Amino acid sequence: MNKVFLAILIRLLAYPTVLYLVFSLIVFFLYTHPKRYISPPGPKHKSSVIQNVKFTASDRVQLDGWFIPNKKSDKAVIICHGYPMDKGNVFGFTSFLAKDFNLLLFDFRAMGQSGGFFSTGGARETRDVTAAVNFLKAQGFAHIGTFGFSMGAATLAMAKDTEIKAKVLDAPFASLSREMDFIFKSFGAFRFPLLWLMKMWNLAFLGISVNSVAPENFIASIKTPTLLIHGDNDTQVPVENSLTLHKMAPQTELWIIKGANHGETSFMGGAEYERRILDFFNKNL
Repeated sequence: MNKVFLAILIRLLAYPTVLYLVFSLIVFFLYTHPKRYISPPGPKHKSSVIQNVKFTASDRVQLDGWFIPNKKSDKAVIICHGYPMDKGNVFGFTSFLAKDFNLLLFDFRAMGQSGGFFSTGGARETRDVTAAVNFLKAQGFAHIGTFGFSMGAATLAMAKDTEIKAKVLDAPFASLSREMDFIFKSFGAFRFPLLWLMKMWNLAFLGISVNSVAPENFIASIKTPTLLIHGDNDTQVPVENSLTLHKMAPQTELWIIKGANHGETSFMGGAEYERRILDFFNKNL
């Protein structure tokens, strides 16, 4: 009888554990290999068709981009989208920059039309930023700025490229680990073993510690002029993230836009959003 009870007990413990392991692996795969979102064909800007370009990261991942030339300017701005979208997703609220600058929008690895299988939340995406910088340098640009939204902003906060002369970070997270905890809060106490297992899979398959993907660990030493923008009603990446980054790097500028949710800062900021960002880049590039 005791043996039967023990066998049942082992099964009651083992089966749920195995199922949870499998579930965590599936969730890990879905988050690191997101379904690709691809915007419509390259839009037009002032009757000029955007140039489709490709360039390669240092680990041989080919990246797909759009280049918008501005013959009146020798300065360029790189636009970095958020997770799990693509370059077209941020074109609508960043195209105003083409008034004064050449623009380069590109898809991060494993997203849009770029190559790559795994998205790493900003860890290897810094290589994509470096590839974009190198592409512009090869075109003769020496004055290069960057604009990033959400994961793109967090990636730029961790990028160490000295060629970048100015950064605008809209809704960055300060720590990927804490952001994941926030995203999975609806799981209650069950999120703790899930997140632990996902971090384990991340380390096993990608060799990346999620805890190391933390702009807060990089921004204190940042010397590049940086403008932080965040909505105080952001329900995806809470405003506390930018407040934390600014506290750790008081040399950065911080603009909190009242009432703006995630992705609404340009809408809620209106004309001032465009004016502030244009002024910032014109001053620092």
